[in-house]
Amino acid sequence: MSGFQLRRLQVTGPQVESAEITFHAGLNVVSGASDTGKSYLVETIDYMLGAGTPPRQIPESRGYDTAQLLIAARDGREFQLTRALAGGDFLLADLAAGAADPVTLGQRHSAGTGENISTFLLRLIGLDGKRVRKNAQNELQNLSFRNLAHLVIVDEESIIKKGSPIHSGESTQRTTQASVFKLLLTGQDDGALIAAKKPAIAKAELEAKIALLDQLIAEYEGELGELTPDPADLGAQLERLDASLVASAQALQIQRSAFEEQERIRQAAWQTRDDIRSRHEEVLALLERFALLDQHYGSDLDRLEAVSEAGFFFVALDTGRCPLCGAPAGDHHHDGVQPDGDIEGTRTACAQEIAKILQLRAELALTVSGLQSERQQLRERFDSARAAYRTADALVREALTPAISAARAEHTSLLETRAGVRQAIALVERISDLRRRRMDAESALGTSARVTDERPGLPPASVQAFSAAVETLLDAWRFPHEKPVYFDERSQDLILGARRRGEQGKGLRALTHAAFSIGLLHTCRALQLPAVGFVILDSPLVTFREADREEAGLDAAARLEVKQAFYRDLAERVISDQVIIVENEDPDASLRAGIVSHIFTKRSDSGRPGFFPVAEPPVLKD
Repeated sequence: MSGFQLRRLQVTGPQVESAEITFHAGLNVVSGASDTGKSYLVETIDYMLGAGTPPRQIPESRGYDTAQLLIAARDGREFQLTRALAGGDFLLADLAAGAADPVTLGQRHSAGTGENISTFLLRLIGLDGKRVRKNAQNELQNLSFRNLAHLVIVDEESIIKKGSPIHSGESTQRTTQASVFKLLLTGQDDGALIAAKKPAIAKAELEAKIALLDQLIAEYEGELGELTPDPADLGAQLERLDASLVASAQALQIQRSAFEEQERIRQAAWQTRDDIRSRHEEVLALLERFALLDQHYGSDLDRLEAVSEAGFFFVALDTGRCPLCGAPAGDHHHDGVQPDGDIEGTRTACAQEIAKILQLRAELALTVSGLQSERQQLRERFDSARAAYRTADALVREALTPAISAARAEHTSLLETRAGVRQAIALVERISDLRRRRMDAESALGTSARVTDERPGLPPASVQAFSAAVETLLDAWRFPHEKPVYFDERSQDLILGARRRGEQGKGLRALTHAAFSIGLLHTCRALQLPAVGFVILDSPLVTFREADREEAGLDAAARLEVKQAFYRDLAERVISDQVIIVENEDPDASLRAGIVSHIFTKRSDSGRPGFFPVAEPPVLKD
């Protein structure tokens, strides 16, 4: 099979401690609080796979200047890619024994040479040399790995977008991206297509271009009108949203810290209560055993006192002659008859033993008294620990959990609003560019021919296989959806029952986007077609936990069940391929046996703080 997987990402600097993270085949989960480097991690992986924009600078990344990505091909070969974080070309090293020296790979795709990052990755996948359709005139372009990247690396904003997962949002790439999706589902490129001839004069071509530009402008202006009534205020609105997001993130972190502190108190109280209960049971067992020992002491004393008293009376008897032989007492001897014993010695020994037992019994009484006192103290401590647990538990359930939910909902809402503002700003820029191009077309009105976009359709068998793979995933995740689930070629997106995927709430969109990306990988494997081999999903669950609960008809327990089913299914389903989930909250401890889990605690004294060695900005070494 084709494709490759990620094994290790490392960033280094001349005077800072290296930061690295490892991945394996199957399900990998990177979880933790905000500002622990999770988004930086996703951006860096994308950058190391050919993205032109370096990962955004964060305080913790200061001092780091180089990134290294270790990847493993399906045939077992391993390669290390090295790139400066400031940009530029790649250095490729084959880690096989006896391999040649590292070579330089260009960052830009070129079909004429294999010495670039895109061609190298496409060769591992089995898609190098493929051609895809780029416009309605059937003009072709060479397939680049960047045409595939948005299908396998989905960031936290893309995963909740309303548009099709096939499209990155750039309208000029819609035809190309649809052709790439067809290539993945069928294994056939568009190399056989012939560009349409232009029998009409240039005037007709430019008139068509103007009409198309007018249509795009109208569509974009319509979309812009839905997003904002005042495009002129978008810049200021974005600044206000950024400031609000900073404050919201801080508030969320404060609530999370308070929750974690109370959770630690609650767990400590529970543990203390268990320890006290165990010690109380030990004390009760000791008291029972000591009571039995005291009984034995009493029985021994009774026997010794009886022996001593019998000796006293026996000594008081008159001495006489033996009734058998007539000999004086102490001088007669008979076979089988014991001679007279030392009665006084016996009484003395009894007295000594009685004194010893009384001493032991007194010491036992002191020990029992101490245990009784300890038992009373344990009861008081148990009541105190139980009260502390109930107080912390009530605070967690009744105050902190709702507060965190509200803070998270507010932060998610601000993120979605900011995404809408950014989309509106992008629309303003596109409209401005389209108007400029329309003015150029009007000034150069000449000759050409009108053409229509006759996009080749997908084979029904491929569509059915993909739709079934997605529906299987959603069912396994216990996702609330209507049936059937199928891929609609017209909208280039999923239809769930009677609703389009993009018409659902953002939490439902995120999970269906995840099913789309993973389902595409499974379909390629099932049809024995080339596949990238991994999928990275940033925050597929964070918006589902609190958002859309009314629309989905799920209570908190049902939403938790979806989350549990999501991780459980992927841990069992994804074996030879690789899925990397980036989330804010950790998977349940009961599910981690089948997961490669990296938990960022954001605490320097507990676990791993984040992607970088410390949560604070790195300190330069002397």
